[in-house]
Amino acid sequence: MQKLILSTFLLCILIFLDYTYGQMTFDLSDSITEYMQQQFDYGDENGLVESFLLIFYVLGGRQFMGLLFIILWLKSGWKEQILKLITIYSITAFLGHFIKLILVQPRPFYEESDVRLDFCQKGYGDPSDNALKSIVFYVIVSETLLFKKYKVQPNDLGVLSSINQDRKLQYQYKQLSNNDLYTQLYPNSMFSYNQYKFMLASFLFITGISNSYFGLNYLSQVIMGWIIGGYILYIYYYCEFEKLIERLFQYAIYNQQDQINNKLRHLGKLALCLTFPLLISILLYIIRTNDTELIEQQQEWGQVFKGHSKCEKQFYRFNMSFEKQEMVGTCIIFLPFYLYLCCYFTPGQYKPEQYNHQTFTLKGFVRVLILFGLLISQIAIHILIRQVVMNNDMNINITYLIIGQLFLELYFSIFLITLLPLLYKLCKADIDGDFLRKINQIEMQEMEL
Repeated sequence: MQKLILSTFLLCILIFLDYTYGQMTFDLSDSITEYMQQQFDYGDENGLVESFLLIFYVLGGRQFMGLLFIILWLKSGWKEQILKLITIYSITAFLGHFIKLILVQPRPFYEESDVRLDFCQKGYGDPSDNALKSIVFYVIVSETLLFKKYKVQPNDLGVLSSINQDRKLQYQYKQLSNNDLYTQLYPNSMFSYNQYKFMLASFLFITGISNSYFGLNYLSQVIMGWIIGGYILYIYYYCEFEKLIERLFQYAIYNQQDQINNKLRHLGKLALCLTFPLLISILLYIIRTNDTELIEQQQEWGQVFKGHSKCEKQFYRFNMSFEKQEMVGTCIIFLPFYLYLCCYFTPGQYKPEQYNHQTFTLKGFVRVLILFGLLISQIAIHILIRQVVMNNDMNINITYLIIGQLFLELYFSIFLITLLPLLYKLCKADIDGDFLRKINQIEMQEMEL
């Protein structure tokens, strides 16, 4: 608890300093951005540096990370690890949008017409979304894949089966360092654990710098994203937050037979804990939308925004890109609650054998079609809602926007926890519930033999 309080206090001090003195660094950040754009082949879409940084920018985007979420979920034998990843990512996204409502800092091209752009982005700039989310996401994903945490199951030792017998107890009791564990898992690797960490740090550095190069964030905003991401990783690993999330989901999965009164009481407590930060966000939203000085400043930003050739046709988005954009983003804090709710009320869906299948078969092809159909339907609904929200002729009440976003998150949770395993079960031949193909008695006897 002392570690959590101290680290949170230090973060609050940094946020206060950034709020008070952050704008003093904008000129320096602008000069660095303009220097990088002049030195390299900025604007040349076929240029080497431009293409290289664009790849890292895409890798740090939420669309690509969302795709990795789905792949990890389908291939993971230990679902709790992926649920932890989704939970901490949701908290990271919420904290990023919440702090943006506090700092209300512009992006570079809102104030500087000299900053060149390849594409536009909306909303406040501090902290940088790519820098913040990518450092949390990729650190946990790399640890999950590197140490094979996605394979650890009660009936499958996973990572324990790959290390020496005398090291297993040390691993179970968390006495084996990551460096020693890496050596045990990869004794013939050409890279050491420190070299691997250096490559990961370099990847995250380039991902963050790409936002500054493209003129989407000041360098100070990128650094702030790294600092907040480091804070989240610190409380996740060193303040027992990882164990807390794991215990919560394990309780939901292994206590699905609880009485309805116990379930409702448990869910009510969790909902209250998550409602409090959302209410604080709403209060902050009300304060910002009634700040006349901020509104006048946004109008000035809009004039510079229209001056960029890449943004001429997207000015209607600028009008809806500040407080409502960040307020809707804070609703992601309820995604872990919906996942927990579905786990609590969906018995028997955590069978890894449901996901162990061959894709290049008739049933595998049907399974892939079903998956893509569900994903495309969800993406289409999300895009349609965003187009309605960003329409300049409509002024939708923030209450309806929040309700719509919460509904989308509930739909995603039901899809991931309930619908997807059910459809896999219907398409699977070797478990009960295969309705695609009826197995006759002769085939059943042959299978038993």
